Amino acid sequence: MEKCNWYKCVLFDMDGTLVNSYEGIFHAYRWTMEQMGQDFGGDDFVRRAIGAPLIWVFENLCGMDRAGAEAAAACYRTYYAEKGKLQASVYDGVEKTLRRLKEAGCFLGVATLKKDIFAKEMLDALGLLSYFDMVSGMDADDSLTKADLIRRCMQAAMSEKKETILVGDSAFDAAGAREAGTAFLAVTYGFGFQDPEQAKEAGAVLVAETAGEIADLLCRAGKDVEG
Repeated sequence: MEKCNWYKCVLFDMDGTLVNSYEGIFHAYRWTMEQMGQDFGGDDFVRRAIGAPLIWVFENLCGMDRAGAEAAAACYRTYYAEKGKLQASVYDGVEKTLRRLKEAGCFLGVATLKKDIFAKEMLDALGLLSYFDMVSGMDADDSLTKADLIRRCMQAAMSEKKETILVGDSAFDAAGAREAGTAFLAVTYGFGFQDPEQAKEAGAVLVAETAGEIADLLCRAGKDVEG
């Protein structure tokens, strides 16, 4: 049986890592901008926004004050709750990777800036929820950071920093792992990193170009430690 001895706690970002949720996110932002009476920046805007906290997006990319950003986030989530969460698909190779890591004895978690309830509903509908020991999502007040979500999973897994790795596709994920003091495995098939060099510059210790490579890399890491 395969083992992943080095990283016993493997955490995943959701959008751009486990699921291709671009369609739902695109339409949620477009609908929100219409409701807020602002121009929608289209694909360019959405690609800059994916992976970032909603409040940050509306404040920093749209120039809204805090009250406006909170109102926009509420609009976004209204659309996402009704339609956006259904406009997603699982990346090829994800389920096989999760199965292999689970069989290797890893604690599997999700650390996502989506609201907790949305994340769980989506993962359940896509047939992935049962693989995870914990889903750590955004709180009601939008106060948690990526690092906070990672730490929650680590606490549940009783895992030390050196035993934990976050798998993600963006610089926001890399920054969250760095703040939490954990390792980072970057994927280049999602919305953020486009090549291994870019991912390594952001601090990735491992880089996967397909979802299937994630388990290959982590189980190999375990074998290297054993040998």
